Amino acid sequence: MERSETPKRIGIVTGASSGLGRAFAEELDRMQVCDELWLVARSADALEGVAAALSTPARAMPADLTDVASIQKMAEALDDERPRVTYLVNAAGFGKFGSWDTVSDADANAMVDLNCRALVDMTRTVLPHMERGGRIIQVASAAAFAPLPHLNVYAATKAFVLRYTRALRWELHGSGITVTALCPTWVKTGFEKVARASGGGHDVGHLWGEQDAGTVVRRALRANKAHFAVACASPQSFALRVVGKVVPSCVTMAGWNILRRL
Repeated sequence: MERSETPKRIGIVTGASSGLGRAFAEELDRMQVCDELWLVARSADALEGVAAALSTPARAMPADLTDVASIQKMAEALDDERPRVTYLVNAAGFGKFGSWDTVSDADANAMVDLNCRALVDMTRTVLPHMERGGRIIQVASAAAFAPLPHLNVYAATKAFVLRYTRALRWELHGSGITVTALCPTWVKTGFEKVARASGGGHDVGHLWGEQDAGTVVRRALRANKAHFAVACASPQSFALRVVGKVVPSCVTMAGWNILRRL
């Protein structure tokens, strides 16, 4: 009887053209834990540049994840090739500073679509191709720990990611698939430039305590390996997590309203 080939081990990273997504791709490449990396983002040129810099074979897969057709194409690629997905990192997302009337309807809807729906769609598409030992990291934010005026839609989407990840983790108990929500504070990426491109772009002042993306990624991967449900990635984020559990939301929002003005 002819032996079947061992399925190719792949890692899928969304938002891989820049920021945390790119840092995850680079770290998975350094770890040499995948036979191939599938890099997903909107910019084909940027993805090709990232893929060319990696030693692990990498496939640039340009896609707008807010478009259901893009998710369907990913599903078709997985069904056709039947790889074993060992890592899924959902890092695609963005935020906007501003109040309800200074963030446009289009931006508010796009945050919900990309940060929430696309993350769920990608997770549900990939899970059937994961086995025991598979790892999922969902990029949330320390903003998930409390309501944040003038960052309200973004913070709400990240609270969704945190809650969804926790519930999914429970459902996958016993499967051998480890799911972790990454909740860092500010990270040195292109987030700030995008966030300030709105009518209320300066509603949030200095981004205190910005972390290096590579440091956050390494801590996230270690937390996932240790089967943590949440990776805070910094003492500041852990403190905010505790505050969010024990301090009334009205108090945390008042404190945030002072900090954002600095």
